Amino acid sequence: MRLPAALALLLWGAPALAQGLSGYAEAKGVAFSERASEGDPWVAGWATLLLKEEQRLDPASLAASLRVEALSSDEDAARFDPADRDPRRSLLSVRELWGRFALAQALDLQLGRFELGWGKTDGYSPADAFLPRDLTDPFADEKLPLWAARLSGQRGPVRFEAVAVPVTTPWRLPDLGSRNAPVPVSSAAGRIEYEDQEDAPPVPGFGALRLLAVVGDWDLGAWGRFGVRPAPLLTFRADLSQPGSSGVTVPVERRYAREEGVGLELSRVVGPWVVRAEAAGLFSRDPDLGNALIGTLGAERGFGDGTLLVTLAGNVVDPPGDAALLFDRALLPALIAAWNRAEAWGSWKVVWTAALAHRDGLVKAEAGYDLADAWKLTLGGELPYGSERGPLGALHAARRVHLALRYSW
Repeated sequence: MRLPAALALLLWGAPALAQGLSGYAEAKGVAFSERASEGDPWVAGWATLLLKEEQRLDPASLAASLRVEALSSDEDAARFDPADRDPRRSLLSVRELWGRFALAQALDLQLGRFELGWGKTDGYSPADAFLPRDLTDPFADEKLPLWAARLSGQRGPVRFEAVAVPVTTPWRLPDLGSRNAPVPVSSAAGRIEYEDQEDAPPVPGFGALRLLAVVGDWDLGAWGRFGVRPAPLLTFRADLSQPGSSGVTVPVERRYAREEGVGLELSRVVGPWVVRAEAAGLFSRDPDLGNALIGTLGAERGFGDGTLLVTLAGNVVDPPGDAALLFDRALLPALIAAWNRAEAWGSWKVVWTAALAHRDGLVKAEAGYDLADAWKLTLGGELPYGSERGPLGALHAARRVHLALRYSW
């Protein structure tokens, strides 16, 4: 589906499709400040239609949502990938398809496709960092839903949650050599092109258990997980490179390691602030992944109709190789500050992420104007800065502004 046709569908056809459903239709345009290669466009656009339905049929709850997208350039996109295991972004995506069933008093079973989130600290959480993400847009921070089973309930003062994910949903990565993938694209031998050698991701996923309790003024929690880590390990095989017409072609292999992890979390109200902290130990026998000991400290405070969030995160164990190739640990140590506020005319937010190891960072700002009850116009931008050796500064060619028009129902 090309963009002009999609815009017609979203802006004029969506309300007719949406009777009895919730969702939105959005048209978005993006302009970039520079290009990393000739294949990177100066301007890009895409359209999105999201439909969602929820029903409660005691003792069960059901939900389903479907997202349809049209990109201005979608030659490499996957057409339909319900398990999100294809390396390309699917234009037709099942976001939710689950049922929740009451097995007994204070005991529920959820089956199907849903998004998982356990993090207590905002901005970065070791409890969530390993969960699969779509990095084809490095600034969107989009989690991928999982096909899973979740059993949750309460026994006395303790709440529990057990999750079984039978199928691995791998991280989706941008095309290597594009503006969204900060890897070298030139050498003394000429331009470098990368050839993806990924084998099929492993089928088994992971399992996890979480316990929560309230003790006095404290909210306490503990979790553990084991199984396949969905963020791949990349191996650049320069020894197998081949000469080409304009440079060299380097094969890139992806493989997936097993990892175990345990974590603790706590939070409490201190005056006008909510203070949160997490600590996690992550263990792997894979020599390219190694172990990690990650801690986070976060604070949140409300200001009228707005909220200020500050998070500090770090890893006290040095990674065995380049941290930028470990994805969820690439930013560490990092400081993240986010401020959002609702206004009479709409809302705005500003997020500053500082990767402290290389003194690079990212500033994101966005303002949404309510044109009417159902229509919203949003203007925003993303500005990576600092050393190109850092994970955020390396995205300098992805600096951009965007404008979006959304209709919701």
